[in-house]
Amino acid sequence: MFFIDTVGTRGENPVAKILNFIRDVGGFISRIKVSMEESFISAYMFLERQSHLVQYSRNLELQIARLKTENNVLTNQAEELKRLEITSGFKERNRRFNLTGAKIIRREPAQWLNTVLLDRGKVDGVSPNMVVINESGLVGKVISVSSYTSRVLLILDSGNTVSVKIKRNNLMGVLKGNGDGTCSLLYIPSGEDVKIGDIVVTSEASELYPSGIMVGKVIDVKEMAGEIFLDITVTPSVNFSSIYYLWIIK
Repeated sequence: MFFIDTVGTRGENPVAKILNFIRDVGGFISRIKVSMEESFISAYMFLERQSHLVQYSRNLELQIARLKTENNVLTNQAEELKRLEITSGFKERNRRFNLTGAKIIRREPAQWLNTVLLDRGKVDGVSPNMVVINESGLVGKVISVSSYTSRVLLILDSGNTVSVKIKRNNLMGVLKGNGDGTCSLLYIPSGEDVKIGDIVVTSEASELYPSGIMVGKVIDVKEMAGEIFLDITVTPSVNFSSIYYLWIIK
């Protein structure tokens, strides 16, 4: 009785205090543990979501890249179909020629304006000096041939000459490339009737080029003092910066 009364008068049993303290520490540690577990779970779930988002983003990027590629292919196909529509009708309209279609597979890097390589060669019946045209006019002539390719010298080259005439009045001269995208019409005597806008075609005097093929248009005429020939500049009818499908006259 005395022990109980002592405890009652002096307050809580020290042992109980220690047990309560231990319980409080345990509870606190338990809460921390739960909180840490929840934090770890939240962090894991966050990282997992981020991983899914990264993967989803990568998949989107791949899909976008694939769609861009498909779009480029479709665009190229559409452009090629347009070219084919133009060139297919051209062959029907020019039955006087035995034409073989060809595509440019390379432009000579050192002489971009001067020569191109075609995907037709000896196996296709192509030989040197065959004339090359497109739907706009004269392109040039074949200068060398392998089994499956042929090299074409364009009329823009200063080493390429063509017998031509002015269509309006049949004045004959020689066309020579200037190397700058234009050509000169040579040997037209001073005083002759040549006007800006006159159409130039291949002439009957040519041993290589069939007559009547469109060549270009006169863009400048000068009569130089003391000179016996006119200084005539011609711009080709062919847009050489965009040629792709060509025709070889066999």
